[in-house]
Amino acid sequence: MVSRADPPRRGRPRRGPDPQRFAEILDVAAGIFLERGYDATSIQEIAEAAGMLKGSLYYYVRSKEDILFEIIRRVADAALEMVEKLDDLDAGPLEKLRVFVRAHVEFTVENLAGVSIQSRELRSLSEERRQMVAAVGDACLRRLRAILQAGQDEGVVSRDVDVPVASLAILGLLNSLTQWYRPDGRLTADLVADQLAAMIIGGVASTKALAAAGGGEGLRPPPGPLAG
Repeated sequence: MVSRADPPRRGRPRRGPDPQRFAEILDVAAGIFLERGYDATSIQEIAEAAGMLKGSLYYYVRSKEDILFEIIRRVADAALEMVEKLDDLDAGPLEKLRVFVRAHVEFTVENLAGVSIQSRELRSLSEERRQMVAAVGDACLRRLRAILQAGQDEGVVSRDVDVPVASLAILGLLNSLTQWYRPDGRLTADLVADQLAAMIIGGVASTKALAAAGGGEGLRPPPGPLAG
């Protein structure tokens, strides 16, 4: 028997935010941030573009910064997963370097909006959140340094190469893709990856490695097709 003090429950139990809907909201927000910039975008505009009320958006986040952080964190987590896969690669240092470069280029192209927002808007996050994102960058840098150091130990990377400096320079070059790469441009992602890998490997390879490959051209992959 149900007493008046304990009325029957009706309807379905309340569930948490829908992960798929939240991902859609983040995609919408990323598009607006990329077009207008984070500072010039209001949370009201994000809600309207996502087809929801502003109050409903607060069911998913507490602030606009939360949205920015989730966009950047999503990309950072995926990037970390990508570089961690390289740990199990059974290859020599120069081949590992080639795979690292290609993976970085392919990841950036596939996640161009998110990576671009991370590059442009990271300053808008709190210090604690910036440090969380920086930890992922540090993990990538450590792996790149390890590849170059292993190359020097095996004699295929020149001793003249300063590993810390070279690592920062290589990542800087790869991260610059967000400033100039266009999906509808004349260069395919494969060709960009091949070109950058050839430049980077040719720049750090030792005389021994160059001689074994028959010169710098021997370290280059076959040319890829131009888009269009």
